[in-house]
Amino acid sequence: MNYKLLLDTAVAAGELMLENGAETYRVEDTMHRILSLSRLQTAEVFVTMTGFVATLDDPSIHSMTVVRRITERGTNLDMIDQLNSLSRNLCSGELSLEAAARQIQDLKSHPWKPGAFLVSTPVVTAAFALTYGGTLSEAFLSAVTGFVIAVCLYACRRLKLPSFFGTLLSSAAASVLASGFLRMFPFFGNLDSVIIASIMPLVPGVAITNAVFDTLHGDYLSGTARMLEAFVTAAAVAMGIGIGLGISG
Repeated sequence: MNYKLLLDTAVAAGELMLENGAETYRVEDTMHRILSLSRLQTAEVFVTMTGFVATLDDPSIHSMTVVRRITERGTNLDMIDQLNSLSRNLCSGELSLEAAARQIQDLKSHPWKPGAFLVSTPVVTAAFALTYGGTLSEAFLSAVTGFVIAVCLYACRRLKLPSFFGTLLSSAAASVLASGFLRMFPFFGNLDSVIIASIMPLVPGVAITNAVFDTLHGDYLSGTARMLEAFVTAAAVAMGIGIGLGISG
């Protein structure tokens, strides 16, 4: 077996899973299952929210250790699902190591589609407005502000700005747009309903859920780190709304 390729495959899978919002225990379990295919004496993985260490060692080979630092994190449940299926097929023997490595590289080369993100975000914000009892006009305005949020997030990602500033700028832009429009056309709807629906894609629900999961699985370091990440994101949303309302008077 090509142990170097096996280690690289496990590392690439773990890197993608962490970058797309997978729980720490899920990443660790997936990587460990892939590395266990080596049948070597030592196949260990240590994963935190911001990086991981993977090692293969045996008296018959030279020890191999890889360290990865994760600097960008988002949420892409479809990516996690594809990686889960890929790892199951690899571990069950339905997929060869070379084919698995190629598929992971393909996923890494096409992480997400900007067009789908720019279209789905306005749909989600409009749906939230209707769910919270808003009118059709409020849903329309929420969709517009949702599109502005999506554009801001995409631009900040392309500029490689920290996620805190992307969330802050996006919520501020949505707040300025919504409050300014309703100031000119007060009959169009309620400002609170529009802003609440607009910021829902920014709410760190997945981070809070993963923090609970990691804590329950004994990963207290990652659970605490994810909870702090959720707090920082929520603070950025609140600050952005406050700044936007202040700018619009």
